[in-house]
Amino acid sequence: MNSYDSLEATLHDVFWASEGPSLELPLLREFLNEHPGRSLEIGCGSGRLLLPLLDEGFIVEGLELSQEMLDLCRQQSKHADLSLHHGNMDDWHAPQTYASLMLPAFTLQLSRDPVSALKRFSAMLEDQGALYLSTFTPLAEILGDLPENQWYPDHQTLLDDGTLASIQTMHQIDREKQILHRQHRYEINNAEGELTASHESTQQLYWFTREQLKAHLKAAGFVIEKQHPDFKPHRKSLAQAQILSTIARKA
Repeated sequence: MNSYDSLEATLHDVFWASEGPSLELPLLREFLNEHPGRSLEIGCGSGRLLLPLLDEGFIVEGLELSQEMLDLCRQQSKHADLSLHHGNMDDWHAPQTYASLMLPAFTLQLSRDPVSALKRFSAMLEDQGALYLSTFTPLAEILGDLPENQWYPDHQTLLDDGTLASIQTMHQIDREKQILHRQHRYEINNAEGELTASHESTQQLYWFTREQLKAHLKAAGFVIEKQHPDFKPHRKSLAQAQILSTIARKA
């Protein structure tokens, strides 16, 4: 699993926030209402989704590989009983079983072995426990709409102090193995346009077809309850969805 450190940890949620209110948060809220009990968000980061859910009274713990992200989460939390775990989803040993697990923001695709990870998640759930996960298909990279092996602008936003935060991305794609390799370059420029901070990181991401995901879940002991396209629960067609939110139950 990829770890977010340094400047990347600071700016990760800033770029998410610049896109407006989370479209995924209402789906997580609905999921937790339908599957009550103690939940674990895998890849909780600095609490972008975890903390609002705690504020609403849900019982949710967090697992995160990046210690810096966990530190940011604690700093931003007003909950004295915040329960966070430092570890890698591919080999972390849960201290208990959970009523539900959540992997929003395409976290499963960052696993070094998503198929094995799903089997581990099944073992972390109580009988009839539920799993929420979102996945996406990198269509722009697959179709060649974004240039391979070239830096291109990804996001930028003004920070509260007037400086400009930006991210550039370069990728290579393995269509046969369905792996997307990304390099990210995070930068901050002051009001005069001078570079004041920078950080580069790498990321490996797997993607699956809808049928492949269904097969992986079945092999791990899950039965799909429902799926939503592009974070829109009222849309019926899944065929053209780039993003897929899946709710499955441990069989």
